[in-house]
Amino acid sequence: MSLRVNEKTMLSVEQFNRDGFQIVRGVLDGDEIRAVRRFLESRIADEVAAACAEIGCGDPADLVSHIGRLAKDGGAGLSKATRDTLSGHFSLEARLSEELWRIPRSPRLRGLLQNVLRSQSLCMHMPPTSRFVLPGNTYAGVPAHQDISYNRHMSDFVTVWVPFVDIDEACGGVKVYRGSGANIERLARDEKDQFWLKGAPTDGFEPVHCVMQAGDVLLLSRWIVHESMPNRSTRTRISTDFRFFDERERSTKHYLDMQQWKVFAPEAVA
Repeated sequence: MSLRVNEKTMLSVEQFNRDGFQIVRGVLDGDEIRAVRRFLESRIADEVAAACAEIGCGDPADLVSHIGRLAKDGGAGLSKATRDTLSGHFSLEARLSEELWRIPRSPRLRGLLQNVLRSQSLCMHMPPTSRFVLPGNTYAGVPAHQDISYNRHMSDFVTVWVPFVDIDEACGGVKVYRGSGANIERLARDEKDQFWLKGAPTDGFEPVHCVMQAGDVLLLSRWIVHESMPNRSTRTRISTDFRFFDERERSTKHYLDMQQWKVFAPEAVA
């Protein structure tokens, strides 16, 4: 079964269910992408400045040169806000902003999700995860993992990764491991490797680097093994990953009801 969302976009539900991932081209229009990118870009300078003040970096342009030294011990002794900045995460305040809701409000994305989840009623985990990876920051790549391992509060869900810049070999993005999407958990090890837990095993699976343009989206099942790649370009990589589920599923954390556009707290739905 294939769904043509518009002339640029083709979704194959069967392919997604088989492979555990799929790039869908041209889902988001330029206005949607630019508006969210401008909002996220407006937050970077303040968050970098705050991190620089804590670690004693006099020039924000030199921040990346400090990251390697600080990453060796996982940022021990630093505030969570600074650890988040060094590892490429926007602040919680930024991620809670309704500016990010422009993406789930997209009619084309909504139609795509309704077909993947086979439901008209959609929900989104709150908050989304937004990241900025500074040029040359090779330490902000998240090791191989399955989203199920870190999102046990949801019974089932689909992750949608949205880049707000074009993703090529240099800029990095996401690498998926074709063949790893069976319903088997491949646990990441407990030891820390720089900022992250050491990765899940990937032996025997085909690595696929997802080269994308701003406006494309990457769908990921909760089982597919994937990792983010270092940014070796001269551009800041900006992205957000959203996790969606339907009314038949459950979450023990905050979520956005996409019919009412209202956030529900866990105690409100217990």
